[in-house]
Amino acid sequence: MSTTTSVIDRLRGRIGVDGPEVTAPVEAGHVKRFAEAIGDPNPRWNKEVPPTFLVALAPVSLHLAEAEEYGKGWLNGGNRFEYLVPVLVGDVITARGHVADVYEKAGASGNLLFIIFETEYTNQRGDLVARLRGTMIRR
Repeated sequence: MSTTTSVIDRLRGRIGVDGPEVTAPVEAGHVKRFAEAIGDPNPRWNKEVPPTFLVALAPVSLHLAEAEEYGKGWLNGGNRFEYLVPVLVGDVITARGHVADVYEKAGASGNLLFIIFETEYTNQRGDLVARLRGTMIRR
C-alpha cells in the first residue's frame, strides 16, 4: 500500500467524527471590528452578524495530522454557507464540525487531496442558525 493510499484511508476513517465543540458569545465590538475589516458599513451589522462572521467567531479546529503526510502545502477550496436564522448580537453560538468526505484527484502538477468539512452553528436556544461546507486541498 502506498503512503498516499494509507493517508487517504486513515483520513476516510475520520469521516463523520465530530471535532471539539467551540462556543463563543456574539459581542457587539467583535461584530463592529469584523464589519470594518470587510469594509461593510451597513447599519444592519449593529444588531446582526455579517456573512462569514461565524468562521471568525467560532472556528472549528479539526487538526488532521494524517493530511500533513500528503503533499507540501494547503489551498482553500472555498466555503459554502447556508443561513437559516439570523445571528444577533448577544447570541451565544456553538459550532460543531466534522470531516464529510475525503478524495484524491489528479491535477496538472500532480495528485491533490480534497478534504470536505461540514460545520453546524447553533444558538443558545438550540436553533440551527447556519451550516458551512468547506473544502481544503492538500497539494
